[in-house]
Amino acid sequence: MIGAIAGAKAAEGLAQNKATPYVVGGIVILALGFSYFGIIRPIMCKVGLASCKNDKKILDLMKYKGFNPDYARPSKTTISHDRAKTLAKKIYKAGGFFNDDEGGFYSVLEEIGSADNLSLVSRMFTAKKYGSLAEYIMDHLDDTEEIKRVKDILNSY
Repeated sequence: MIGAIAGAKAAEGLAQNKATPYVVGGIVILALGFSYFGIIRPIMCKVGLASCKNDKKILDLMKYKGFNPDYARPSKTTISHDRAKTLAKKIYKAGGFFNDDEGGFYSVLEEIGSADNLSLVSRMFTAKKYGSLAEYIMDHLDDTEEIKRVKDILNSY
């Protein structure tokens, strides 16, 4: 009987405490944050509704000067504008809806051969309304080994 009375008095004391709503609110905010970042966001990333893992990789790849469409120096490019358009189209076709042709990406990047040529291809890729070349490549290459191979090709220029 004394235990029940003590429990009732403790509950009554909590109800009168002015800090209780803040503690409960903090717990609710923590629970919402955990459920979003721990459960909902990973599911959205897995389904493809949110781009999660590629953001840092895209930034790393975008640091490479060849992906800047304005970098190409006319005296240093060794491919024509028509060839750059053809290579841009090949890269676009290598990215499929369900199945990507990673070998197509690699072969075109190896064929490009220099940062200036890559910049020209990037300009043609953007001009054809395909978007950013670096983002397109990163969206279609999801394996770490595939991305490492692209970086190795770029570093060989």
